Amino acid sequence: MQRLIARGANVNVVEHGGNNCLHLALKRENNFHSEVEHMTMLDQYLKDLKLGKKERYSDVVVACYLAHHGANFYCKNKSGRTPLDLIEKENFKKTLNMLFPPTQCVFCEDEVATETFFPCRHLSLCKKCCLPKIPKRCPMCRQNITSKNSLVGPNSSKMEVQMVAGPVGSPQLKEKDLLRVAKRLGRDWWQVAIFLGVDTTKLKIDDESIDAVKQGYLMLYEWYRNCDPETRTHATLRAALEEAECVAAMECLSLDAK
Repeated sequence: MQRLIARGANVNVVEHGGNNCLHLALKRENNFHSEVEHMTMLDQYLKDLKLGKKERYSDVVVACYLAHHGANFYCKNKSGRTPLDLIEKENFKKTLNMLFPPTQCVFCEDEVATETFFPCRHLSLCKKCCLPKIPKRCPMCRQNITSKNSLVGPNSSKMEVQMVAGPVGSPQLKEKDLLRVAKRLGRDWWQVAIFLGVDTTKLKIDDESIDAVKQGYLMLYEWYRNCDPETRTHATLRAALEEAECVAAMECLSLDAK
C-alpha cells in the first residue's frame, strides 16, 4: 500500500460498487500487516484515537494513513454510505471528523468540494464553481492535469465516470483488446487495477501457478464485466494505463484503435 501511494496511486478511485479504498479498508475483518519500515505517522494516529500498540495496523488506523494521503472519508458509495458511516464507535467518528474535515472549495471557500483534479489535487471545487471544461494545467502549481475525480461518490442510480472522459466516439473495447493489453502489462497489471478500481482480493489470482499475463487478463476482464458499459472504451482504459505509466500497453491499445 505504501509503495502504491509512493508511486502516485489515485486513492480516490472507486470500484463498481462505488467504494473507495477507505470503504474497503474499514470493511476488513482482520488487521493489516506491514513488511516495510516503522512509520511514526501511525503512532500519532494511535494516540489520536486512544488505541494501544496492538491496534497499530487496525482498519481505522490504516484508514487514517490513507486519508492523510488524500483518500476521502465523505465519498458516498452506490448505497449512499460514506466510510465514516461504516465506523460504529461514535468517538472514532468525532475524532476522524476533526482530523480530516470535508475539503472546502478553493474558489468560493464556502461550499464543500465535490470534484478534485489529479495528480496534484490542488484544485478542489464545489458543484457551483466546477469548471465546465477540464483545465490543461493546475492554476496553482502549473502541473498538467491528467484526470478528475468525484469526492462525493456515484449516485445510487448511475455510477459517475472517475476518469477524465475520452472523446465522443471512442471505440468500444473487445475481449481480444484486453488480452493484447495484458500481454504488454506483464507483472505490472496490479498498478492498473488501482486506477480502474478493481478489488483484486476477490479475484483469487495470487496462485503462483497462474502466469502474469493470465492474472492481468483476469483483472481486466473483472473490470470489463462490472463497469458501466458507457465507460467500456479504449479511452477509459488508456487513461488508466497512462496513470499507471504502463507505456507499452498504452501504445498497444492506441495501435488497436486505429
